[in-house]
Amino acid sequence: MEENKNLDKTGTSFEDNGDISMADLVKGYDESSNIDFGKEIEATIIEENSDGFMVDLGMKSEGIIPKKEFEEGKVPTELKVGASVKVKIVSLHDQPVLSYREIVEKAKWDAAQQSFENGEHVNGTILKTIKGGFLVNVDGINAFLPISQLDTHFVKEAERYVGKSYEFVIIELDGRKKNIVISRRKIVEDEKNAARVVALASISEGQILDGTVSKIMPFGAFIDLGGVDGLLHIGELAWYKVKKVEDLLHVGQTIRVQVMKVDKSSDKISLSMKNLAPHPWESVAEKFPVGLIMKGTVTSIMDYGVFIELEAGVEGLLHASEYAWNDSAAALKREVKKGQELEVKIINVDKENKKIALSIRQMLPNPWNEVFRHYTPGAVVKGVVQNLMPFGAFVKLPEGIEGLVHISDFSWTRKIKHPEDVLKKGDEVEVLILEVNPQNEKISLSLKHVQADPYKKYKVGTIVKGKVARVADFGAFVEIEPDIEALIKNSESSSVKVDKSQSVLKEGEEVEAKIIKVNVRDKRIEASVKKLEFDREKELVKQYTNQDDKPSMGEILSEE
Repeated sequence: MEENKNLDKTGTSFEDNGDISMADLVKGYDESSNIDFGKEIEATIIEENSDGFMVDLGMKSEGIIPKKEFEEGKVPTELKVGASVKVKIVSLHDQPVLSYREIVEKAKWDAAQQSFENGEHVNGTILKTIKGGFLVNVDGINAFLPISQLDTHFVKEAERYVGKSYEFVIIELDGRKKNIVISRRKIVEDEKNAARVVALASISEGQILDGTVSKIMPFGAFIDLGGVDGLLHIGELAWYKVKKVEDLLHVGQTIRVQVMKVDKSSDKISLSMKNLAPHPWESVAEKFPVGLIMKGTVTSIMDYGVFIELEAGVEGLLHASEYAWNDSAAALKREVKKGQELEVKIINVDKENKKIALSIRQMLPNPWNEVFRHYTPGAVVKGVVQNLMPFGAFVKLPEGIEGLVHISDFSWTRKIKHPEDVLKKGDEVEVLILEVNPQNEKISLSLKHVQADPYKKYKVGTIVKGKVARVADFGAFVEIEPDIEALIKNSESSSVKVDKSQSVLKEGEEVEAKIIKVNVRDKRIEASVKKLEFDREKELVKQYTNQDDKPSMGEILSEE
C-alpha cells in the first residue's frame, strides 16, 4: 500500500481538506503539539465508562483518565461529563493516558511546601501508631509525627490518640522523597509561651490564686496558674514536715495557693500553700498548756531523747532524762520505737523558740519522795556500778535510785586517777551513804568509808616495821602496810651522827622505827629510827638505875 504523503501533522489528508484554510492548519498543528509526555493541560470530560473518563484534548484528539488510578469507591466527585479539569499526560502509547491524581497530589505537596515555608498550621488526623510515633493524614498527605512531638509532656498511652484531629506545624519536608515530619508540641509550646507572657504580666507577689496540679516531683509540685506554671516546694505544702508530695496532692487536683515570689526574667514563680493556713505555733500556748497530759506519736529518736508529734506541725521533745526516774536514758533507748504512741505531760512551752518539753517520769510516783525511808547517811548498802565517768562512778541502789561515788571516795590510801583502774561496769559493790539530797535528787556514796580510815590507827609513839620502798634526797619511804608509807628523814635514820644530805637506809632494807608525827587529813606519817634507838637506850639505863652493879654505857651498847 502506497504511503499517503499528503497528510498534515494531525493525520488529515490535504486532499480531503480542500476547504481548510492555512490558519486552521497552523492552529491544528499547534494544538496537537501540546500532547507531550509529562505535560499538564486543560481537558474536557466527554464520556464516562467502566475504564475511566474520556477527555477531549482538542483537534479531535482524545485521552483517558483511568479509574484504576483511584482507590475503589474514591473517585473524585468533580470528575464528571462536561467538567473541565487539569490533567497530566503520563502515556502516549496507543491512546494518551492522563492522570488527574498526580495533579491533585502535586497541588497538595505545593500547598504543604508553602505552609512549611510560611510556618503555617495544617490540620491532620492521627491514623495509627507506628514505630517511634504516629502516621497522620495531613490534607491527604501521610506525614510522620514523632511521639516526642505530640505534646510537651511524655506520652504514655499512645493508642488513645489514634483517630483524633489536631493542628500541626511542618518541621521537615522533602518533596522529592515525599517525606514530611510534623509537630504538635511546637504549637502547644508557642501557645503556652504566649499565655505565659500574658499570665506573668497579671501575677504579683502576695496574690492568692486557684491552680491545677500539672506535675509532681520529689521536691514539690508544678501548679498551672492559667498559662504559666509555678513551683510549690514540698516545704511550702504544710507547716509540718511532709515526707512525700503525693501524700497531699495528685495531678489534676485544684488547689489554692499564694504567690511568694515572681522572677519575670526567668519566668519563675514560687508558691505557698501553708501560708494560707494559720501557723500551728500561734495558738500553741492555748492548745498545749503546761501540765496537760496527752498522747503523741514518736517521729524521731536521737541520743538525747525523742521527738513526739502532738499535732500536725507541732512536736515536743521528751528528753532522755524525763522518761523514767531510774536508768532513764537506757530505758528510753531500750523501750521506745519510732511510730510508737506515748502518753506524755507538757512541762514547758517556749513559743518564741518553738520548743515544747515533755515528760513521762513526772506522771509516775517519785522515788525521791521516800528516799529517807530507804537510805540514811552512814548506812552501808549494796549496789551495781551503772556507769563510769572521769569524776567517779554511778551506782544503782536497790530502790532503783542512782548515787555517785566521787573519785576522791574510792580509797583511803591510794590516789585514783581513773575510776576504771578500780571498778568496771556491772560490778556489785558495798558503799556507805554519805549524804542524801532529795531536792536535787542526789545521793553521795563512798567506797572507802565502808572501812575505817587506816591512818587513824597510827598514833605518835607507835613502833612500826616495814621495808624501804624508795629513797629520796631528804629521806626514805618505808611501806608499813599496803599503800601506807612512813617517811624517815635522813636526820632520823640513825642515832649515830650522819650526813643529812643522804640517807643511810637502802631500798629493800627491813626497818623498825617509831612514829613521831601523824597527819590524818593529809595522809602523812613520819617515823624515826633515831628516836626508837634513843628510847630503847633510855629504857635500858632505867632498868639498871636501882642495881648496885651498874653496867657501863659501853656494856649496854655491846649488849644491844
